Amino acid sequence: MKKIVHVAKHLWKGGSLAYLAGDDPYQPFGPEFGLTIFPNYVQTHEQAELRKGYVDVYTRRSASIRQSDGRFQLPPLPVSSFEKLIQRMEQDDVVPSGHLNNQTANLYEPGDFIRAHLDNLFVYDDIFAIASMGANALMKFVHVQNGEELEVMIPDNSVYVMSGPSRYVYFHMVLPVEAQRFSIVFRRSILNSDGGFRPVTTPFSGILPLRSTQVLNALYSRQVGAVRVKVDDEFMQKNDIGAFDTAKWVKSLRPLRDWSLLSQVDEDEARIEELRAKRFLDTDLSWRVKELRKNYKFMEEHLSLSSPLK
Repeated sequence: MKKIVHVAKHLWKGGSLAYLAGDDPYQPFGPEFGLTIFPNYVQTHEQAELRKGYVDVYTRRSASIRQSDGRFQLPPLPVSSFEKLIQRMEQDDVVPSGHLNNQTANLYEPGDFIRAHLDNLFVYDDIFAIASMGANALMKFVHVQNGEELEVMIPDNSVYVMSGPSRYVYFHMVLPVEAQRFSIVFRRSILNSDGGFRPVTTPFSGILPLRSTQVLNALYSRQVGAVRVKVDDEFMQKNDIGAFDTAKWVKSLRPLRDWSLLSQVDEDEARIEELRAKRFLDTDLSWRVKELRKNYKFMEEHLSLSSPLK
């Protein structure tokens, strides 16, 4: 009876019939953590369209494929390969309508991985939706400040959504996969840069992609939006830390214990001013700093940004 009521509510809200073919979504670490997994969400025809997109990239733009941090980062896929999937995710309230505007496609061969990272906090907003196909993937989250870690298996043909704490205060990584895996990351960018598939709605909406890429490169050159930690091979060897012992190196880096979202935006603002003073950047980003400071203040007051294990 409960299942029937759930189906009726979903359809009454305008949800897709295809959604009902998948398994029930779940939040492995509770609702406050911000990770929701939708098992078997990607339908067979959607998988076929995405694979066509990968084939298109390989046949037309193979020279642009680059190995990055343990996996292959592909050029942007044709919009036609994923637009119906995006539309259905919006129809099913998996993501807000019109929110996503940027994509990154990855290919993992057996043994490939991606190291612990936080996606850029200045350039990308909240809510990441990732379609994962080809193989299960073991994903690890590590709290930026205290190093406590969580592991979860991402099923093949699933979509998972990261928001709130899982997006902002946890490093995340994909451990070496056992079989070939494709993933495509959908997110919201403030710039019309590489991977954009919808117009941005920020003050940068009128800036052309080439100019947006120049702004992006300037920000990245000073690690604006990145949690700035130095973990090189020498540090890891000295502290007897393995490639995936992220919790261990987080606990070894004392500055991270004082890190917060608000301190991050303060540092980013200072680095932007440095770029402007040296004429590497001539774009006004004060609106973004103000926006982030307001958002981060709200999150630190209302969201649980500490580890759920405590």
